Amino acid sequence: MIQKQILGCLLMLTLASIGCQNNEIAASPEEELPLKMNAGRAATDTSVDAYVDTSNYISSGFNFLNPAQINKNRQAIGGNTYTEVYGFNIPEENRVRGIRWNTDDETTSIWRPQGIAGFTKDGVRYLLVSWYAKDDAEYKGSRITLIDISPSSSTYLTYRHILLVQPDIPANITNYTQYGSYAPLKVHAGGIAYFKGKIYLSSTNLGVRIFDLDKIIEVGTGDTTNDKCGKDANGNLFAFNYRYILPQTGYQKINNAGPFSTIQVNDEGNQLWTGQYYAGSADASIVPKVFGFPVDANGMLQSSGIVSVAPKNSLFADNHAHGIQGVFRKGNRTWLSCTGSPSNSYGSNARLARYTDGADDTVRYRWPYGAESLYYESQYGYLWSLTEYEPNAGAQNGSQVNRCIFAVDFSKYE
Repeated sequence: MIQKQILGCLLMLTLASIGCQNNEIAASPEEELPLKMNAGRAATDTSVDAYVDTSNYISSGFNFLNPAQINKNRQAIGGNTYTEVYGFNIPEENRVRGIRWNTDDETTSIWRPQGIAGFTKDGVRYLLVSWYAKDDAEYKGSRITLIDISPSSSTYLTYRHILLVQPDIPANITNYTQYGSYAPLKVHAGGIAYFKGKIYLSSTNLGVRIFDLDKIIEVGTGDTTNDKCGKDANGNLFAFNYRYILPQTGYQKINNAGPFSTIQVNDEGNQLWTGQYYAGSADASIVPKVFGFPVDANGMLQSSGIVSVAPKNSLFADNHAHGIQGVFRKGNRTWLSCTGSPSNSYGSNARLARYTDGADDTVRYRWPYGAESLYYESQYGYLWSLTEYEPNAGAQNGSQVNRCIFAVDFSKYE
């Protein structure tokens, strides 16, 4: 196995003038790659429409809660068991924390986790994870999970799923009962960002959908029939079997930067960065880009000052960064969580790729199988990510569990 890795690395050195780094199979050495002209170019053909306020449907008749008031009813697993999931290949010296879901959530086939973000409120650290529903549960749309990750907290590692809703009531419903006021939000929920009390959800073809975390609504104890959503004529609230909903309060349409696979706040806290997902095999001729959108003090994306970067990645035949699942931006560097590489690295075809504007290639590191979005917790220097697959879902994992949340020492990847 080691001989094959060395040969693979030598081949990559010949093809792309890069070498091996101790964190992955085919990567550049620690010295910086030579820079060309600045690749963080103004995205002149990209624009952002004005914010559309959709909150009128919750303007009366609802009581709002904040994250501290949410009853978290599920228990996650701490310790080192997260390293046991299929395809987890992070070097031991780079690991700092990890979490596994309870048995139901790490094995369910009707929900898949995608985005990750975090924040601190009243001294408690939280993670947020976005999921999308699939197969027989697709009509339920998408949800977020609120997780307490403060070791000193009385609710440490407990979490609650919260259904995402929006005001557009669908027609011709056949698989559940839909009442008025609000309905499920059927989006892929590929990425999630937190900025000044609001959540930004990447919406594949639209842009960003926005939610106010201080406007969580308690539905009650949940509908055990699991087949109703909305507010009925008597004022009763339903959300399938969810106790809480988080309503969309608005959105911003982004033009000429989709499809939107992920979103995250940059380290400087003045931009939201999105990425385009294109598979390397099916879309080899397409050049995926990442885009930076300035945000004002109120968290609104601005249509001026937008920049774009087209990262290089010699792991793919066309030398472009395909399979972008997550993005994080600091200074003139972009970190990308990429899947679908044609080469395998310790049980995974994913990589964490670090790209410096204008470089000829990325510096690549081992990254777990099925890895998704990125979130940087600056106070602790942690780079968080998560994996998505239930048993029998991935191309390689067979019946093994793949799902976990993990954090690495970001300084090892700078």
